[in-house]
Amino acid sequence: LQVNEDCPGLQVATPQEGPCAASAYESAANQLVSEGLVDPTRIGIIGFSRSCYYVMETLTNSPLRLRAASITDGVMFDYFQYIQMPERMSGEGNAIMGAAPFADGLQQWLRRSPGFNLDKVNTPLMVVGYGPSSLLSMWQPYAGLHYLKKPVDLVMLTTDEHVLTNPAVRVVSQGLTVDWFRFWLQDYEDPDPAKADQYKRWRELQKMQQEDEKKTGTAPAS
Repeated sequence: LQVNEDCPGLQVATPQEGPCAASAYESAANQLVSEGLVDPTRIGIIGFSRSCYYVMETLTNSPLRLRAASITDGVMFDYFQYIQMPERMSGEGNAIMGAAPFADGLQQWLRRSPGFNLDKVNTPLMVVGYGPSSLLSMWQPYAGLHYLKKPVDLVMLTTDEHVLTNPAVRVVSQGLTVDWFRFWLQDYEDPDPAKADQYKRWRELQKMQQEDEKKTGTAPAS
């Protein structure tokens, strides 16, 4: 299911932008589940560009249960991105969070920014950057979840494009996405020997996820 980035009738760069998107995902998933088209224990979500923020908002503030997620080369309105690019991020970031992340305004960021609420994430997350600069901008969710011992993978694709046009890079990007979601949603591993290290890494993340589910009581019903 592909969802339009903008909520109908809602302007972007408001405090309602992220929650509105998360609510749309939740409503869509619940509808598909009610129609018998979707297994509620095997739902994944993908974010790219601005919708990375929506995915992180969903993972940290929505009751929607997700089995796997990925975010690629996008904005998340977290503190690390803000400090990296204050001229670019301050306008929309201040509007979305309701203040700049300094003095009393920092308290609003602590409540609203997904980057400060990573302890609420219970979904394995793949973080993808396009080149070193992009990877650095995606660092906070990876570093935070890694510190919290939650399942998170970090991947850098060798490109400086935002919208991929290079066929070889697109094949790698899309193949990686398919592998990640089939691993978590279908318990499937591609037998290609070239991918052995990838699955070895993900199996360790799977053990981490199982331990996290035991501690939080969020294991899917069998």
